[in-house]
Amino acid sequence: MPAMNRLLGDLRQAARQFVARPGFMLAAVIILAVGIGANAATFSLINGLLLRPLPYPDSEAIVSVGQAPLGSPGPAILSDTGLRRLREEARSFEQLAAFSPSAFVWDGPDGPVRLFGTAVTPSLFPLLRTTPRLGRLFTEAEAVEGADGVVLLSHRAWTSRFASDPDVVGAPIVLDDEPHTVLGVLPDGFESSFYGAEIWTPLVVPPYEPETMPFDGSLVVMSAFTGVARLRDGVSSAQAETEVRTILERAESEGPRPPGFDFETRVMSLREERGRPFRPALLMLAAATGLVLLMACANVAGLLLARGIVRRRELAVRGALGAGRGRIVRQLLTESVALGVAGGVAGLAVAVGIVRAVPALMPRNVAGLAEVGVDGTVLAFTAAVSVVAGLLFGTAPALAWSRVDPVRTLNEAGASAGGFGRLRANRGQAGLAVMQVALAVVLLTGAGLLLRSFVSLVTLDLGFEPANVVVARISDPARTRLFTRGGRIESDEVEAMNAAARSATETLLARLERIAILPGVDAVALSSSMPLNRTGSVRSFTVAGRPAPADPRGRLEARTLDVSPDYADVVRLRLQAGRFFTDRDRMGSPRVAVVSESFARAAFGGEPAVGQRLVSAFPFPGFGGSRTEPGDEGSGDEPWEIIGVVADVTSPFGQEPFGPADAGDVYLSMLQPDLDGMSSFGSPPVVAVRAAGDPLAVVPFLQEALADVSPGAQVNATALETILSAQAAQPRFYAVCASIFGAMALLLAAFGLYGVLSYTVSQRRREIGVRMALGAGRDQVVRLVVGQGGALVAAGIVLGLLAAVAATRIVESVLFGVAPADPLTFAAVTAVLLGVGFFACWLPARRAARIDPMDVLREA
Repeated sequence: MPAMNRLLGDLRQAARQFVARPGFMLAAVIILAVGIGANAATFSLINGLLLRPLPYPDSEAIVSVGQAPLGSPGPAILSDTGLRRLREEARSFEQLAAFSPSAFVWDGPDGPVRLFGTAVTPSLFPLLRTTPRLGRLFTEAEAVEGADGVVLLSHRAWTSRFASDPDVVGAPIVLDDEPHTVLGVLPDGFESSFYGAEIWTPLVVPPYEPETMPFDGSLVVMSAFTGVARLRDGVSSAQAETEVRTILERAESEGPRPPGFDFETRVMSLREERGRPFRPALLMLAAATGLVLLMACANVAGLLLARGIVRRRELAVRGALGAGRGRIVRQLLTESVALGVAGGVAGLAVAVGIVRAVPALMPRNVAGLAEVGVDGTVLAFTAAVSVVAGLLFGTAPALAWSRVDPVRTLNEAGASAGGFGRLRANRGQAGLAVMQVALAVVLLTGAGLLLRSFVSLVTLDLGFEPANVVVARISDPARTRLFTRGGRIESDEVEAMNAAARSATETLLARLERIAILPGVDAVALSSSMPLNRTGSVRSFTVAGRPAPADPRGRLEARTLDVSPDYADVVRLRLQAGRFFTDRDRMGSPRVAVVSESFARAAFGGEPAVGQRLVSAFPFPGFGGSRTEPGDEGSGDEPWEIIGVVADVTSPFGQEPFGPADAGDVYLSMLQPDLDGMSSFGSPPVVAVRAAGDPLAVVPFLQEALADVSPGAQVNATALETILSAQAAQPRFYAVCASIFGAMALLLAAFGLYGVLSYTVSQRRREIGVRMALGAGRDQVVRLVVGQGGALVAAGIVLGLLAAVAATRIVESVLFGVAPADPLTFAAVTAVLLGVGFFACWLPARRAARIDPMDVLREA
């Protein structure tokens, strides 16, 4: 109780001090709110995306299983073959499941609605130890080809789409023009790890092994899923990864494997895998907000040191009345912690605002982002940070002013209390100002590098012009389900798909003339894929007349796009040599191709590419195309003659996740369909339109013109610049956050510098008045004050640049087109700080130059 009474007494004294000087209180709370609020918001993101346990029992035993391209930040995947082999051979797991994101069109009461969904193996729910809120879960009998369509609803879809109707269980719904039955509703929050899926369907894993299938005209399609497993007791992720790697490598050695693809095996916590793409960004945010908090603490510490001058007599009286140094330190620290807590309360409001704004900056479909918020864990973190910050910025001033000599201080006259003796107390403030400038250099350098990187990304030469282009993908749900189900597609189905694809292509090609006369349309073309999403068809080629490499990895690889003749005009591909397709390049004429510059260099070196011939070299029998090696007698492969070379189409936001990093492009004429290959039905066709003005104004006319292309088809139209903007979300997030924190650091550094010099001027007022009375001019006074401040700025910049050289290595992995030690960025940061520092020094210097010597001398 005595200790509690002493604490309450100290708090009452602190409250009196704050009420007596509300301006000081307000300034300190605002500064602390910025630093603590930024840290609380960052922690809420880190907690929600990286630290918070998944909402499933024993979630730490749940791991993601699969393979990913070497060094890729993307998710690991499992092929259908890999999933079957692991189910049969792996002993590290209690259960193994898989899921695959998908999308559906639901014929709801208000018309068609697009829903995000997930196809899952029935084993996923027992693996996650989940029970439905209503109804039942899938059975294995419902995850086979030919089974009746069934679905589960997420809790959010049940409440928002079906008004929490308990009778929805057993009700029929129509998805993608096919009837389904609702089996149940999943518990609230279950979808958080599955990108907010609203609809769940059974995932059919085909029971085929590609290498055992006869090549009788049928097609083998390898499906890819996200694998999830629950570790057995006593088995670590590292042990499971070793076993999985062995099994998958053995499976690859027995079957075909795409050349040029280097994969790594991953078995890691599902929570860790979920946050893996954003871990670098969040850790950089944590470092930046930590530096901002340090600067805020330095600012408040400077304020406390300055305020201690005013309280010297009060503290001296306390000492004279018997208060020991420890008692004074305790009182001052109590005041500092109380101030820190007040700043933390205000910081919570700042954190809530930041957290609400984050979804607009973060990329879409970030698993767990919807659950990020200011919860109990964040409140506890904020409270702890507030107390630690109070101790951090309060310790140095408390120790400094607890050394006050009562006798000497009480004997000082009021007027003489501002003499040179006080300048010793400013050393602490000067040191804090130097530290703030140094930290500002580090933060501004990081912000400058990320901004330059983002500018390099968005100004990169793409090889085409996306402005005023709208793309519309026509998806046929029935054909998509047939192609993406995996396994073996029988020869009659292959023929039906080819016939349907050719018919749809012919319909679309005929429809182009109708679209070309729509209001606001300049040009229109058809392609097999969007310009920035070229993963639909990766092929191997050989040059006609050259022997095929014995090792499939030595073959030329390229992304192939089937396009109509006007495609180059719509996206404005730059022709480097030869010509592009015309209407004469159709069935019956020699097959022709246009290649990109990178493919031409890889295939022909310095030789001209125009006039050379290419032969398709499919290394995967059963994937369509030739069943024999190119160049073999009777292979039947007609070569493509290269008629043109175009500029590379560059994806500025990373390589395609499953394509070779250095693959070029090969364009084929859609008027010369590759009847034996995959491209005729591999991807839904895309209509590309160049508009005369706003591309979005064309969308309604375009959708109407394409609505009846084929039964059940859906038309999804988007401006190409919108797609680019979505791809830029993550680097934009880096740049915006870094800019905000850099601006905070600059303002705090300027405020700290201004505070030090303003206080110095006020304490040296008598000295300055005497100097001016003895003949010192106003310009000399200005130089005196600016010189003192300039020395602090220069010292801070030097220290900051040294620290920045080491600190910028943290952002090196996310930079594009700029080096971590970029001299232009360092020079710009130095210039900005010198300019801001000069302004912060000039304001107190101007005030000092206006001192009237006669007024000062009369005060003495």
